Amino acid sequence: MMSTLYKLHDRLAQLAVTFISYALSPRRRLGNPDVAKTGDHECGSSSQRTLSVQEAAAYLKDLGPEYEDIFNTSLQWILENGKDVGIRCVGYGPEEELTHITDVLFLQSTRPQMSFWCRFRRAFITVAHRLLLLCLGIVMVCVVLRYMKYRWTKEEEETRQMYDMVVKIIDVLRSHNEACQENKDLQPYMPIPHVRDSLIQPHDRKKMKKVWDRAVDFLAANESRVRTETRRIGGADFLVWRWIQPSASCDKILVIPSKVWQGQAFHLDRRNSPPNSLTPCLKIRNMFDPVMEIGDQWHLAIQEAILEKCSDNDGIVHIAVDKNSREGCVYVKCLSPEYAGKAFKALHGSWFDDLSWQVSSSRWLTRGC
Repeated sequence: MMSTLYKLHDRLAQLAVTFISYALSPRRRLGNPDVAKTGDHECGSSSQRTLSVQEAAAYLKDLGPEYEDIFNTSLQWILENGKDVGIRCVGYGPEEELTHITDVLFLQSTRPQMSFWCRFRRAFITVAHRLLLLCLGIVMVCVVLRYMKYRWTKEEEETRQMYDMVVKIIDVLRSHNEACQENKDLQPYMPIPHVRDSLIQPHDRKKMKKVWDRAVDFLAANESRVRTETRRIGGADFLVWRWIQPSASCDKILVIPSKVWQGQAFHLDRRNSPPNSLTPCLKIRNMFDPVMEIGDQWHLAIQEAILEKCSDNDGIVHIAVDKNSREGCVYVKCLSPEYAGKAFKALHGSWFDDLSWQVSSSRWLTRGC
């Protein structure tokens, strides 16, 4: 009994293999050597990928009566076996569960046979599609990075323009205040729109609006010498700026302008003044406060101040200002250690712009020394 069943199963499996080899072969289907439903569908030459039960039965009838007689038995065995024998039974829908051979309407190959050219083309399309996605991803990353760099550069440029605008506004208000001291008929304030119109050309006002707004906010938050008021001018209310005149006590303090020498912080002796520098290079700390410096050429004033202090020293060959230094470092290169020692005695412990300098020998040559 078991031997008979095994033979029957082997016969059905053989029939299934024969069915998939012939009925769904790219070489033969119902006598047509050029069509294979599944393989042709995958290769794009057929709109269908299934074979109807009627077409399969007619084809097996042409092969021989022995195949036709066990066709229904083979379908039932495929449904009950549940293994992949190369043929899949399909009903009305692709996901419909089939329990009887009457529910089977189409047969579909699970191992479509395709030509070498078709397989090569499908593999090439798959690889090209993945490479395209990879390239698109790389392009998107590059675009995002470039946009971020553009935004950072634009933000830095707007910040620089904002500080320049603040300096110009202060100069206008200070000049107007001086004019008011000479001409008592002038109003001691200036409408904000009037200041804007005097500093920005008409064709640039729309482009510079963001810079102007940031400058106005900066003055309101950080400039104590400028006061914002509301005044009625010509029947309309305007926001105005008034330059606040410093008091007499403040005048005495402000007599010393910025970027000038203010004397010695302490006297030099043998303990803090070596006879000669160890190297021809000097490192000067606390020369400036990078947060308070405005503009692009502020370092030139520091270089001029050093040359002024060392006017009797002909051995200074180079001065480098480290604009990014938090310690306010400046590097001075001299012809020899003797000249460096002379510059040390002239600079060390001096007050400059309300800051006390500290000078030391330096072997760091990357700043121009």
